[in-house]
Amino acid sequence: MTGTTPNDTLVATDIRKTFRRSNGLFSPASETRALKGVSFEVTPGEIFGIVGESGCGKSTLARILVGLEEADGGSLALGARTLFGPGAPTVSAVNRGIQMVFQDPYASLNPRMCVGDAVAEGLAIANVPRAEREERVAETLSLVGLTPQDARKYPFQFSGGQRQRICIARALVMEPAFLLADEAVSALDVSVQMQILNMLLDLRDRIGVSIIFITHDISVVDYLCDRVMVVYDGEVVEFGEKTAVLDHPQNAYTQRLIQSVPRL
Repeated sequence: MTGTTPNDTLVATDIRKTFRRSNGLFSPASETRALKGVSFEVTPGEIFGIVGESGCGKSTLARILVGLEEADGGSLALGARTLFGPGAPTVSAVNRGIQMVFQDPYASLNPRMCVGDAVAEGLAIANVPRAEREERVAETLSLVGLTPQDARKYPFQFSGGQRQRICIARALVMEPAFLLADEAVSALDVSVQMQILNMLLDLRDRIGVSIIFITHDISVVDYLCDRVMVVYDGEVVEFGEKTAVLDHPQNAYTQRLIQSVPRL
């Protein structure tokens, strides 16, 4: 299983998204500018944090990066490939090289689908032969701390932390260049959160996968990430090395996020 190559820098440029909602026949439509020209790059092998409060636009950005939402403007490139942008065809979600882990491991898995089939779902869509699918599922389950025998079980037989490991395996089995985790530990108990965070660090070191970690929790960023981007009201307000941003925040919003972390 491979992660990024030295040329697999992810470059997002001026990504914009506006949501429009009808207010009936006699009222003008309302608009919400979710993203107002977001630009950043993530280098191979790093864990990149995107932090901000609920409603700041970070989850909309995540959905655009993986192809679940279409941007109104801007571009996205992974290495030499343009994933979307002016004059370029949009690359499908399956072929982007970016796989997503969602917040809620309970809602992310079909309760009627055994774990092996759930993890292999993307491979089936990509028409990978069954024998290869089974081999890759067994390998990936072992990689996230489960066993190949767990492929025959169903989601209800696992704890919340184990279900999130299954969701991470489902993303990793596609051998992405980037793993995008959107609030991937916020629904878990604190002790289980640490297990998942440590596993992500281990995966980065073992297979070289780059990780984009989206969260509202500055303490998670401090523990996990190499660099951080702070998003407020659809805009990037601070960006840089983790220690520089957290130790010497320049923006008032970043300062408030840091001050909101409970201290014992």
